[in-house]
Amino acid sequence: MAVHERIYYKEPVFRPPSEANSLLIQLTEGCTFKCDFCMSNLRKPFLIRGVADIKRDLDIARKIYGKGVKRIFFLDGNAMVTPTDVLLDILQHSNQNFPYLERVGVYAHAKDILKKSDLQLKALQEAGLKIAYVGFESGYDALLKAVNKHATKEDYIKASRKLMKANITLSATLINGLGGADNPELSYHHAVESADLVNKICPNNDRTWYIAFLTLIVPPGTVLYEKKMRGEFKEMTSVEILKELKTFITHVNFKNNPNANCIFRANHASNYLPLKGVLDREKHQILSVINYGLTHSEILKPEFFRAL
Repeated sequence: MAVHERIYYKEPVFRPPSEANSLLIQLTEGCTFKCDFCMSNLRKPFLIRGVADIKRDLDIARKIYGKGVKRIFFLDGNAMVTPTDVLLDILQHSNQNFPYLERVGVYAHAKDILKKSDLQLKALQEAGLKIAYVGFESGYDALLKAVNKHATKEDYIKASRKLMKANITLSATLINGLGGADNPELSYHHAVESADLVNKICPNNDRTWYIAFLTLIVPPGTVLYEKKMRGEFKEMTSVEILKELKTFITHVNFKNNPNANCIFRANHASNYLPLKGVLDREKHQILSVINYGLTHSEILKPEFFRAL
């Protein structure tokens, strides 16, 4: 294939595990936020790519893959920051190129969602934006501030409700071990407040939504890595991680909606113990697996197998 016919990507490329088979299109580069634990901004100054360039990539993708593409994921770190009119233009071009397109997904910061009106979000959903991946990281405001997340628990609650109102599927992630090993009280509040956040965004119907846990990995170049090198941050052990996750699961309670369909996953490459289930209907089964992992450390993933 000629060089000019290649789809453009700005490395490194990050996408959710569930978008493994999706067509990846570089809508933005980097992220407008710089969280202490994240490497998405390393070697990637933020920019929104030109519409003509994005459409050219979609046209090249049509030549390569044909019209049968069913899923597209728009890169990069918080592509939802793109102005609504630009997003709608790109979505329209995507639908024209791929008539069997079922959904488009995007990473979204809570602030990006809150800046869009209900009408704008609904228009995006009707144009094909069906799922938004939101990094909650924690429901504990003190921890969110400490890692420079630029969002609060209340931001997440409001943003989640706006997405659900627009019928855009929420897929949110939290990070085990984000507070480090030196403050058990911080770990406890991280787990309990995160569970309270999830409880508060639970809709009163049976719509499907997703909550996933990653386990902290500290990449070189991040602020958190520099703190680790200075001895100011110590990572939690696998046992401490599981105990924190156990506290979270224990405090999840959808008492007002027994039909909730919250798909829970902790099976990312960073996790020590793969977990999955439906919250909170399968809460006891999930806790049973965690308890088994706590008493049978030999089944936990070795450090050298963990990755982002």
